[in-house]
Amino acid sequence: MFNFFKRVFSRSSDFKNLKNIKMAYVLAAFPTLSQTFVVNELRWLKHNGYDVKVFSFSNPEMPVDLDFDLEIIHFDSDDLLGNLEKLLIEHKIELIHTHFVYPVGTLFTFPVSQKLKIPFTLFAHAADIFKYEIDKINNISEITNSEYCKGIFTLSEFHKNYLIERGVPSNKIIITKQATNYEIEPITLNDNKTKSIVSISRFVEKKGLDDLIDIAKILENENYNFSIYGFGDLEDELRAKIEKLNLNNISIKGRLNGAKEVKKVLKEADLLVSPCKRGSDGDLDGFPTVVFEAMGYGTPILTTNVSAIPEVISDGVNGFIVESNNKEAFALKIKEIMSLSKEDILKIVTRAQKDVQNESSVEMTMEKLIEIWGGI
Repeated sequence: MFNFFKRVFSRSSDFKNLKNIKMAYVLAAFPTLSQTFVVNELRWLKHNGYDVKVFSFSNPEMPVDLDFDLEIIHFDSDDLLGNLEKLLIEHKIELIHTHFVYPVGTLFTFPVSQKLKIPFTLFAHAADIFKYEIDKINNISEITNSEYCKGIFTLSEFHKNYLIERGVPSNKIIITKQATNYEIEPITLNDNKTKSIVSISRFVEKKGLDDLIDIAKILENENYNFSIYGFGDLEDELRAKIEKLNLNNISIKGRLNGAKEVKKVLKEADLLVSPCKRGSDGDLDGFPTVVFEAMGYGTPILTTNVSAIPEVISDGVNGFIVESNNKEAFALKIKEIMSLSKEDILKIVTRAQKDVQNESSVEMTMEKLIEIWGGI
């Protein structure tokens, strides 16, 4: 049907020919606030002259406004798969990329690529592979062993080993961090009398916000103010817990609208905390994007030793890290951080700025994607 396989690309070339390929991002809800890394990829592709369209089967609950032109085609209908197939043929799509193995990769990208013989790549993140129930049904071994699957991107060695255990060919796994958009800012340490500790995340179990409220309780006699930014299904439950514990040192501020608001909060904070843990459903953070953002802005970070995090954060070197689900240790670490001199903090955040440039950026992610796509 398509002439894609007749085109030959050299990985040492500048991939100019790849710009002639009609590419599709097949996604669930788009554009959504919790997936800025997908927006960053698409912005880069459009700004660099690639022919890419988004095919999405639902509208997001928390949409974001795009600052670039992008054609978004919804294939929501009674026959989602059939409608997607017709649209891909109509738009002469020759390459598919999908974020999240399940549901989109399993239910749409894989079957449609098999039928139309279109090569595809996937990006595996967190819930799409780690949740216990999804792990049983995402069909990741069959998908990645398909001749049309040309690679699966994921975030770390932890992820890679997890995928190999589930039958994914090791030679198809490419490690790259999510496309994080941040700026390297001049470091300015705050002189807040009441120390500002912030958390920015979705309100889901794996983010550990219920634990953070207990940590605030442990530290209620200290001169710290905890602010939780974000949105999600657990908001009412978290608010009720704060009220039940009668806490005045922690509050929920709601969602932040875009990168500028995230930057402002991080720059004004004394510490970003991300008390990640494995949820009761098996869900686990891949790597919190906000940690990379904080590293770039020069904000100290405290997080836990789950998933890919220990591959990037070294305690006392470029941030601070404790064992997950250990609220007492987390509280003690906060006190330890707050007792450090400005010189010690400056040394750590300066190292973090250096390290984040070697770990995550839009350009680094896109270089990996383009390399694989260009080699198809």
